[in-house]
Amino acid sequence: MAVWGGAGWLLDRWLDVKVFLPVGVILGVAVAIYVVVVKYGGADPTLGLRRKGSTSGGTSDDQGGTRTQKGQR
Repeated sequence: MAVWGGAGWLLDRWLDVKVFLPVGVILGVAVAIYVVVVKYGGADPTLGLRRKGSTSGGTSDDQGGTRTQKGQR
């Protein structure tokens, strides 16, 4: 962000305009997010999906309605 923002600031001073600094900062943020996603991977697409018949709170319909605490089986 600082590198692209600095490059935009330099272009602004050289061309005597005030448009490249914000563009450089936005470009720097986009590149930073891209690098983080490439390095650590994207979100697991099945993370938000639940198994059929399961509900929140640690109960499951396919277990006969028995209740368990979270983290226990």
